[in-house]
Amino acid sequence: MQPKNKKEQIGITALYCRLSRDDGMDGDSNSVANQKRLLSQKAKELGFANTKYYVDDGYTGTNFNRPGFQAMLVDIDMGYITAVMVKDLSRLGRDYVSVGNYTDSYFPERNVRFIAVNDSIDSDEGESEIAPFKNILNEMYARDISKKVRSSHRLRGNMGEPLSQPPYGYMKSPENKKKWIIDPEAADIVKSIFKMCLDGKGNETIARILQEQKVLIPMAYWQSKGLPRGGKKTQPNPYKWCKTTVQKILSQQEYCGDVINFKTYSKSFKNKTRLENPQENWAIFKNVHEAIIDREAFEQVQKLIAKTKRRAPKPSNAQKSIFCDLLYCGDCHKKLRHHTNTINKDIHYFVCSNNKVDYRGSCPGRHYIRADAVEQVVMLELRRMAEFLHDDEQAFADILAQKSGAELMKEQKRNAGELQKAIVRNDTVSRLYEKLYEDNATGKVSDEWFMQLSHKYEVERMELKAKISELRSKLMQSDEQQKERENFTTAVRKFMQMEHLTAPLLRELIDHIDVFETQGVGKNRTQRIVIYYRFIGYIELPEVSHYDNYKADTRKGVAVEYVSKALTA
Repeated sequence: MQPKNKKEQIGITALYCRLSRDDGMDGDSNSVANQKRLLSQKAKELGFANTKYYVDDGYTGTNFNRPGFQAMLVDIDMGYITAVMVKDLSRLGRDYVSVGNYTDSYFPERNVRFIAVNDSIDSDEGESEIAPFKNILNEMYARDISKKVRSSHRLRGNMGEPLSQPPYGYMKSPENKKKWIIDPEAADIVKSIFKMCLDGKGNETIARILQEQKVLIPMAYWQSKGLPRGGKKTQPNPYKWCKTTVQKILSQQEYCGDVINFKTYSKSFKNKTRLENPQENWAIFKNVHEAIIDREAFEQVQKLIAKTKRRAPKPSNAQKSIFCDLLYCGDCHKKLRHHTNTINKDIHYFVCSNNKVDYRGSCPGRHYIRADAVEQVVMLELRRMAEFLHDDEQAFADILAQKSGAELMKEQKRNAGELQKAIVRNDTVSRLYEKLYEDNATGKVSDEWFMQLSHKYEVERMELKAKISELRSKLMQSDEQQKERENFTTAVRKFMQMEHLTAPLLRELIDHIDVFETQGVGKNRTQRIVIYYRFIGYIELPEVSHYDNYKADTRKGVAVEYVSKALTA
């Protein structure tokens, strides 16, 4: 047996427990409580005092997108964990390729000892010849369970039992979870959506009306009722209906009282992504539950939907504006979206993605700006900058240095001092811990006192390690700052040799551009644009007499002067 490293005695021993619904048939042997007891006892036998549980209860072993496991990986990468213990290899996972990668590569590369208790696997005792075969058997078990579940799923689906969650407007019956009953509050909204459609209103108009009436979107409604549902839960505005949600409600045949199974499918037990199933593969059972919408009205709505003229999709070879993802609203700081005029295809423009008019957002202004106007303003500013660099390189370098030079040096010196202190203290804590361990082994320090002090030292050591990593990262960023300023100057020189703007050059020079709402009326209309350059932010350039602000006709009879300054004059 290889000698145990003292660092392993100092670090955390991760006790990882996992239980999925498929493991329920194994009784209590795989329960999380049982796993904890077994791992705790084994850790005590091996002398691991500093242990921490990482638990995934209800997560499959066929993939590793589990919160407990991912948290453990983060702690391993931070250097906190020096040993990982599991009940057996199946608790780590049931994908033999991924499990093998963790046990054969990931853990050894990070000096993490791996122990599978019931499989008698301990990386300190050398490689296990039986482990690969156990991993294959564990995956075969998962594959077999998947086949049984799919078979049961298909049997129940072909018998007319609803396989999905009830749609908005229905809920599961308290007496029989396999039956759907009408949810009166949501059903009234569904009825009003169908009525508005029959009255000739479009999906966007219906969505706008529901938002104005403060009707909760389906996900927010289910959350308000305490019903767990999958899907996006981060919508900041719980009343902001989307036209696609309206479209989905209008096309759901379930509102006629029908059950439709097998609308989606997954390719394998390893890939949980749901794919659309061709309609001929659906299993449709009519008049199973009470209808919210009568079948005649539903068919009328489907005819209206079919007649709706949909906007032609953009051709795959359509040229994307080079300013996409660079323009932001100067007021709400949301991205500006790129559009093409529906009548004149040569006109391209941007508007705030959060404006009230186009997207029912919270920003009062559209912040409309034409793409060609943005290009001319940016070209004008870059020419000013290039001319300034050409005329006085030293002054240009001084401006860049003033943006961050003095503060950068001050912060760099402070971070270097803090880093040195943290390194010295970390070494001291490690020595103190080693001496404490030796004193405990020789009986000079009691077990109780050892546990208290060792926990204190370990907490401080972890905090110091995180601090050292953060300070080193900051110092590396400081060292790169000077290089970035030089790269910025090189990019400006490159622009001087080009006749047209390109997307790669823009990304080299510009971080983002803030666009504000147009001010004034008539001939005095102005719009402020603020350009923030990479690594240095906004630069106030000296006035150049022969460069005026750019003026353009945004539409017939309406001219706007674009003022590229951070502050209004």
